[in-house]
Amino acid sequence: MQNQDKETALTHNIRAVKAITDTVKTTLGPKGMDKLMMDMGGDTIVTNDGATILQEADVSHPVAKMIVDAADTQESMCYDGTTSIVVLAGQLLSNSEGLTSKGIHPNTIREGYGQASRWAVEYLEEMAVDAGSHLHDVARTSVTGKALASSMEYVTDLTVETVIGVRGEHDRIRVLCQPGGGLDDSYCFSGVILHKEFLIPSTAEDSYADVILVNTGMDVQKMDDNMQVQFSSAQEFQSYRQQVNRDDWVAKAEAIAKHLPNGGVVIVRDNVNEIVASMLARKNIATVQRVPESDMVALGHLFGISPAHTPEDITMIASTQVEQKTIGDMNYVVIEGDKQSPVITLVLRGATRQTLDETERGFADALGVVSIAYKSGKVVSGGGSAYMAMARYLRERATDIGGRAQMAVDAFAEGLESIPATIAENAGHVPLLDTVLSLRGAHEVDNHHWGPDITGPSGTICNMADLGVWEPLDLVRQVVLSATEVSTAILRIDDIMAKKSEGAPQQSGFGMQQM
Repeated sequence: MQNQDKETALTHNIRAVKAITDTVKTTLGPKGMDKLMMDMGGDTIVTNDGATILQEADVSHPVAKMIVDAADTQESMCYDGTTSIVVLAGQLLSNSEGLTSKGIHPNTIREGYGQASRWAVEYLEEMAVDAGSHLHDVARTSVTGKALASSMEYVTDLTVETVIGVRGEHDRIRVLCQPGGGLDDSYCFSGVILHKEFLIPSTAEDSYADVILVNTGMDVQKMDDNMQVQFSSAQEFQSYRQQVNRDDWVAKAEAIAKHLPNGGVVIVRDNVNEIVASMLARKNIATVQRVPESDMVALGHLFGISPAHTPEDITMIASTQVEQKTIGDMNYVVIEGDKQSPVITLVLRGATRQTLDETERGFADALGVVSIAYKSGKVVSGGGSAYMAMARYLRERATDIGGRAQMAVDAFAEGLESIPATIAENAGHVPLLDTVLSLRGAHEVDNHHWGPDITGPSGTICNMADLGVWEPLDLVRQVVLSATEVSTAILRIDDIMAKKSEGAPQQSGFGMQQM
């Protein structure tokens, strides 16, 4: 590859990042727009959730995939902030292009960006306040601009009630979507609701029952590969197979029945043979089969027990209310917990499946960020104000690093301003410079809560703390750290090469092509 190609590799990568940034940036903020995504089969998704857009988008450029991976990490750790990562990383790389055109080496930019991110995070942590009285504000901030905003207060109360109910343990929240009704028909249930029904219902009238969890199946076992048996027909084979397994099935049923002499319920992760289920039903033991691993874990949390690996290993039994109910027009197995239950199921209702999908995505973000705020106990003002405050602080500290890296710190500060600027732009503020200059002036007097006023005329700003706009400290910190990390990783790339495919004939030389 020629030197000229190497010199343009960074520009080529930045162009790819800009393309994906321009795609999602219009969704940022309360006034963000939706995207309609359609696959080859005609299935569509309408959403403004950045994580969903990036997951469903057809991204092929390797550097653009790095941005998507960073956003995926943000989603898995903080449940929100994916669009902010893309916007910030895109602006940092765009600013770096201007610095390289002035002769500043990418390694110098990386050094400046690294120092700037450390200073920014330190200042962010100083700004943080106690989250105790702001949980509703955090939920409201997350919901604003989403489909859930039409029932803002109800959704906010439901979210906070759920998070407090599980004491901030997000993995103990189950979500069940049921078409029919409206959003205001959604509710919290203390316990677990399985989208299952009894294989053969028990004849016991009392819904209070002993429960056993089995983390395996009770069906036909794999036969010995080395055994050779000759059959004259398929029916003869099936009869032989059933006879071989029957003794094993009887043993499993008896092992369970021994622990449930008065009847009960056995919940099994895999398949249960009908003969086993029938044997258990005669002893007033109902069976639930093919329960997902995540639900088995939730039930373990609910009961405070560990599922048995096999029926022979049963040592722990729980007792609770278990019954089959119809919600909407579908059957469910409802397993109740007490008021101190560490597992809560959030039952979401909606008119259509598409509406429910967007409702579920909105609740996933809200539940996640409120859980983070509850666990960490710290929040910062939202609406882009925290990013603006960090930008002002970096400009004050830029002279401490000196040299050309100082220019990189200033560029990083300008990159942080892209978050409130994009929120303002999506709210229709023009010219955008008026908003940025107004925010700089407000933050110069050491008030770090000011952000763009999305309901006012262009250029107007407001105090986000007074409006109750708050975000978890950990979410904003992770946005800054992840955007910095992926940006500096891309700045290290000075060439794009084609690599040898596995099994392909080896060629002489590099055989490189501009990708």
